[in-house]
Amino acid sequence: MKPVVVLLALLGAQESGDWPTYHGGFALDGVSAAELPDAPARLWRFKAPARVELTPVAAGGRIFVACDKGILVALDLAGKEVWKAEVAKDTFASPPLAVDGLVVSGTANGSLVAFDQASGKPRWTYAVEGTVQGSPNRVALAGGKKGIIAVSQADGTIHAVELETGKGAWKTEPIERCDGSPGIGDGRIVLGSCASALHVFSIEKAAKEQDIALGGDSQVAGGVAFSGKTAFAGTRSGSVVAVDVAGGKVLWTNTDTKREAFTTPAVNERLVVFGSDDGRIYGLRRDTGAKVWDFDTEGKPASPVIAGKRVVAAAGGRLFLLDLETGRKTWSADVSDHLTSPAIVAGMIVVGADDGTVTAFGKESR
Repeated sequence: MKPVVVLLALLGAQESGDWPTYHGGFALDGVSAAELPDAPARLWRFKAPARVELTPVAAGGRIFVACDKGILVALDLAGKEVWKAEVAKDTFASPPLAVDGLVVSGTANGSLVAFDQASGKPRWTYAVEGTVQGSPNRVALAGGKKGIIAVSQADGTIHAVELETGKGAWKTEPIERCDGSPGIGDGRIVLGSCASALHVFSIEKAAKEQDIALGGDSQVAGGVAFSGKTAFAGTRSGSVVAVDVAGGKVLWTNTDTKREAFTTPAVNERLVVFGSDDGRIYGLRRDTGAKVWDFDTEGKPASPVIAGKRVVAAAGGRLFLLDLETGRKTWSADVSDHLTSPAIVAGMIVVGADDGTVTAFGKESR
């Protein structure tokens, strides 16, 4: 089969091939309109120059892979290398963000670095003054400017950076250690912390609006998914919460799992899907938080995503497709020893692995 034939078939599978963050759009809701085949075929496998522990992202017909040793690789949709860049004496700590012609990622030494999507040339570096573990995200700055936010892991300070120049626009007061990624929506930034709370910031005012206490052993170390005016997050105690961000109140709490739930939930109009350290993927009713189904992966799930009528999940080295309504397994494949969470790119499932590979699954053209 010729790669160009595969490529054209995949481009028609969904309206947009972009997957700008590790969990889809800037809201981190983890939802794609792509309709995946019942039994996806392996389309290609790329051997990266180092381990791949961060989820690939995609924009403008390119897939961007942040590898160990500070190496960033751009691939085309057929899995061929386009360019390679690296950060000197540092390594990537956060999943990258692909937006507005740039690829931006945080590093272990506390830098936010931006590369040109087309060429891989460095564009700017900004000092966050602390490891950036959660994904950078995209915001609109005052005066119509485009911006990037990054959170310092050590104290939860949010840094807003001008996209074009890499200059700091504003930063907030520290709140508490933050290990996860902030969701963006309704003019707000929402992130969780080790203070067992969700913190809500106004983008326009560049200031905190409120802290929403979750109670108990409810530290949040995963990403916060935003949908409408509601934020969804998992906690250390295993509880998953839905929070009315504007009203500042917890709408419901699900406690079906007692193990850590640090994956980022995937949220559509009906269901909330998340993975727990008990090895299970759970599907909850969005309106009440009641459990609809659960599926035992027999591993440790990464953040699942919703693609059309399917849930796509990785656990250990295995990739799964589940029926969204019932949680029933419809397909699985062994890929490696340990996988990243999946990205949905131009109708393909794309995952990185600890053996230094990136693999794409999808519909073969006949």
